[in-house]
Amino acid sequence: MSAQLLKIDGFDGAIIGACMTWHGNMLVERVIYSGEKILKELMTRDKMSQEEAEEFITFNMVGAYVGEATPIVMWNATAEDINEYT
Repeated sequence: MSAQLLKIDGFDGAIIGACMTWHGNMLVERVIYSGEKILKELMTRDKMSQEEAEEFITFNMVGAYVGEATPIVMWNATAEDINEYT
């Protein structure tokens, strides 16, 4: 793994892995976070409602582009869940 991995401050406990993906013509490494774990952390640590926590994640994490190594927030899904969108 590269020393250039970007992390989301305060959510090391939600890290579930790392991946390599193409960004343009460059192979980059990214940290993967569990959306469910981040959600739980925001609700317990920061006393947010589920709706507030989901909005926070969407706007401040998923919606934040900080370069080609922007961390990934992953949500658990089944094949059936994914098939609904294809």
